[in-house]
Amino acid sequence: MKPRQLAILFAIFFACAALHAQTVPAATAPAAHSQATPATTASPAQHSFHDPTYKISFDYPANWNFTRRDHEISTFRLDARTAVRTTLMRAVVSIPENPFPDSTFSGAYLYFSVTPHLNDAACARQAAPAAGIMPPAGGMPATDQTPAVQGRRGAVSEITGISFAHGHDEQRAICTVQRDEIYTTLRRGACYRFDLTINNFCGGAVSGVRDITPRELDQVRSRLEAILGTVRFDAK
Repeated sequence: MKPRQLAILFAIFFACAALHAQTVPAATAPAAHSQATPATTASPAQHSFHDPTYKISFDYPANWNFTRRDHEISTFRLDARTAVRTTLMRAVVSIPENPFPDSTFSGAYLYFSVTPHLNDAACARQAAPAAGIMPPAGGMPATDQTPAVQGRRGAVSEITGISFAHGHDEQRAICTVQRDEIYTTLRRGACYRFDLTINNFCGGAVSGVRDITPRELDQVRSRLEAILGTVRFDAK
């Protein structure tokens, strides 16, 4: 074979070898299995209330309404009907939305108030009002048109290490229009009181709106109780 022909054959051979190397995929090492990190659910944003006079704090959702003044978002004396005249409202938070807009739900509030210069027995009595007809907040005598307020006596609840006397009021007209869960505890000679109030209006034939269900009421009450569960006294 002539040298020229031999050179052409070698060139063809190397060209074919190079083309084959480009078309064969390179072997890849198996991918290492990565360890998945569980997703974490961020806690809702919270604001903190602190009362430097009575040395107590609690947390509440950042999107809830808050004020230290009465009559801005609610009226304390209408909702906390069993509070005595010397009781001072210190703060109130309220749910910002209606979670059940097709129901008779109309609002939910947590009030913090203090009655100075009270003894333990008198403080506990605020959480266990006598059953029956109660006078309205203005102190006028009860009439047949005065809604009944029914109370529960003798309950004690332990919340975040704090012992509370616990009772409730229900205001009734044609239906139950308000339920107020009352928690009281005595500290430093003052009665600390929390009212967890849920307001409704009469449904059915009265307004044409369906009544809020017990399960829905429990869901709203749980949101109020979650705030109560953050209550803490200053260390000193």
